[in-house]
Amino acid sequence: MRRMATALTLCAGFILPQAAAACAQLSAQVWMCDRGTPWEEATWDTVGDGSTRYLGEVILNFTQEWPGYDIADGTSTLEEQYETYSAWIAADGGPAPEVLKVDRIDTPMGTTLRHLQYDEIEGDRTMSAVMLSDVGSARIMLYLDTTDTMPLDEMDKMSFEVAMMLRDTCADEISCAAPIPAAALDTE
Repeated sequence: MRRMATALTLCAGFILPQAAAACAQLSAQVWMCDRGTPWEEATWDTVGDGSTRYLGEVILNFTQEWPGYDIADGTSTLEEQYETYSAWIAADGGPAPEVLKVDRIDTPMGTTLRHLQYDEIEGDRTMSAVMLSDVGSARIMLYLDTTDTMPLDEMDKMSFEVAMMLRDTCADEISCAAPIPAAALDTE
């Protein structure tokens, strides 16, 4: 019986590494250091491929395989790769997003190109932050979506905080738990 309990505990540790870690592993090379933030309590999509987290009405999707990721030549900029992504999305024939703000965020591990916009997803209008991020040597696309009633400044702050949590490693609970400096949170 003791062996069975030990085996189950070990399996749970491998299946749900996020449950005990200071960081949530988004991909093989990208971590979200969310200790001490509301995202620490976010739920994971356990039905799909594990690339979705839910925080109330906010949905965070992420992938390293977005439309056009595979045609990068290793020297393409975030802007060039985002343009390719946008062209693929436009070719699908959906409504064009209403872009409200485009900026670059210097993060502890790289740079994030961020588009704050109204989108239409499956017929519903959403407030979205679409972010293409360099994190160490990796590049990842993040989609932060919620209802269109969220104020722009709130999505601006939330998406900035998500970008600032991205890391290329989760060395230990202490380094990953370090708070974001207050000066870094100033988006003005």
